[in-house]
Amino acid sequence: MSVPSNVEIQHQMTPVITALEKHGISFNTTETEFIGLGYLVEATLQQFGITEERFQLWFNLTGCNCAKRKKWMNKLFSWSNNKHK
Repeated sequence: MSVPSNVEIQHQMTPVITALEKHGISFNTTETEFIGLGYLVEATLQQFGITEERFQLWFNLTGCNCAKRKKWMNKLFSWSNNKHK
């Protein structure tokens, strides 16, 4: 597999950036403006149809510990959301 060019990477990242912006995350977003990394990752993956069930199906798993991983990521990188204060 060859290394993708910058143009290819930019093309692949455009939908990810768009999904993050839909959740209020932008280049200028500060840590105090969003909730937690686990929530952000889950919400972004779901925008592309990647759910816990689909992940388990793809890799033939009976469980993937997605909820535990989400909770761990939220605790590790968690920020307050000014909208809820």
